[in-house]
Amino acid sequence: MEQPILNGLTAYNTEGSYPWHMPGHKRRLDTIFSELVANPFSIDVTEVGDLDEFHHPEGIIREAFDRAAEIYGSQHSYYLVNGSTCGILAAVSAVCKPGDTLIMARNCHKSVYHAVRLLKLKPVYIMPEWNERMEMFGGILPDKVKKAIAEHPGAKAVILVSPTYEGVVSDVEKLAKLCHKADMPLLVDEAHGAHFEYMANVNETLSTTNYKKVPEPAIRLGADIVVESLHKTLPAMTQCSILHMKSNLVSRKRLEEFLAVYQSSSPSYVFMAATEACIEKMNHERDGLFILYKQLLMEYRKKFDELTNIHLVGENDFKKYGIYGYDDGKLVFSVRSCGIHTQDGIVPFTGSMLGDMLTKEYGQAMEMAGGSYVIAITSVADSKEAFEALYQALQIIDGQLIDLTENADMYNEECLYYGVLPERKTSIAEALDNDYSTVALNDAVGRISGAYISIFPPEIPVIVPGEMISKDIVKGIKRALSQGLKVKGLVLSDNGEYKLTVVRENKWLSHRKWFNER
Repeated sequence: MEQPILNGLTAYNTEGSYPWHMPGHKRRLDTIFSELVANPFSIDVTEVGDLDEFHHPEGIIREAFDRAAEIYGSQHSYYLVNGSTCGILAAVSAVCKPGDTLIMARNCHKSVYHAVRLLKLKPVYIMPEWNERMEMFGGILPDKVKKAIAEHPGAKAVILVSPTYEGVVSDVEKLAKLCHKADMPLLVDEAHGAHFEYMANVNETLSTTNYKKVPEPAIRLGADIVVESLHKTLPAMTQCSILHMKSNLVSRKRLEEFLAVYQSSSPSYVFMAATEACIEKMNHERDGLFILYKQLLMEYRKKFDELTNIHLVGENDFKKYGIYGYDDGKLVFSVRSCGIHTQDGIVPFTGSMLGDMLTKEYGQAMEMAGGSYVIAITSVADSKEAFEALYQALQIIDGQLIDLTENADMYNEECLYYGVLPERKTSIAEALDNDYSTVALNDAVGRISGAYISIFPPEIPVIVPGEMISKDIVKGIKRALSQGLKVKGLVLSDNGEYKLTVVRENKWLSHRKWFNER
């Protein structure tokens, strides 16, 4: 019997690679599933008998929701069985009506852009600080949010991502105060910060010279709605997420209505039980697993810092880029100025090359391998042996690399992200609803994009539908492709040529009214 998915999973598990990627349980049964049952099929049921109703909870599910709110310090908390994406969609829909204006960070997850499209919202983008040297986004400056609010007093909300994929945390508390002063709710995509709540005791227990405090969770800093992916940094199953609300600016009734819209009407009790078990175990282990976890991070971040050529990215790299805090649980290794000997001579060493070497030669599978860096996601499920194996692999690779700092022309190519917003010509919804065609990359310059173009992961759009495609964007796409990165949104023709989707000009020109009204 053909079972390609099962066969693929089985093959991956037998390769022996260690998972420095989500989900945070790292495929270890003892991290959480020992708290459940040996046979998950025995609890895979539907809403029958006294098992309550997910979208109108009054029994055991309501008890679980209330317990989560108590632990996280929210007014109301809701399990999400469709991942954080459904929580983001519900949050935006709860505070915005069709045609409203939304102030949003440009590096928001694609789910926010989907909400903009579905509700035909008018987005006002705030550009995070762009760290050109690291080729990564920094934080959101409060002054930029203040300016956007002043220029768009009719906006219904502000939404941002903190921490970022690379671990950068913005000043949520200050941003929340700015928003509330204007009677606007602040929504925070904290998908990668679900562990912050449980690290609070770590801040009180550890007090070494080099200790850096773990950032506080956004719901305790004034954010109105916060969405977290438990499965990213905690031992929970994929799709297990949670939404917190603590606000007098958001309608609870409206939020719950949209949670029902965007989530399955047949919710997984296995996911709910896994979420509950994760929350309870993590809450119980605040003084156990998390103290050991932070100590391991401190020990090995110090070792990684001592590598000669591979650079461990940290808070100091973003001092001028809007950073307020940093998640040390993200191990981001940059090879921005590194080279390596090959049969063709010395060539720039890329993040993709580092990721391939770690996986194929040392069995260390990264979460992401980018143009000039890789990301390893850590969690309480990672052992000292796992950290040591990663360190040993990086130490060997580091010894093979060459510092190209004095030969910047060898590696200083144009970045894919430029920190500059493309020119917008029409709305996302109008661009996607219009006729389109596909053209060669070079022929797309000056045309209007009819698709999202993004690097996966983390799938942050470089350009969105309705924006003009520039020479720099095409150059960045070509560079990403040459480095073997996954560029989503391109069309591969029969002859192997990549093309871009563009709006037919005779169609989008008729929609300038929307743009002019902006």
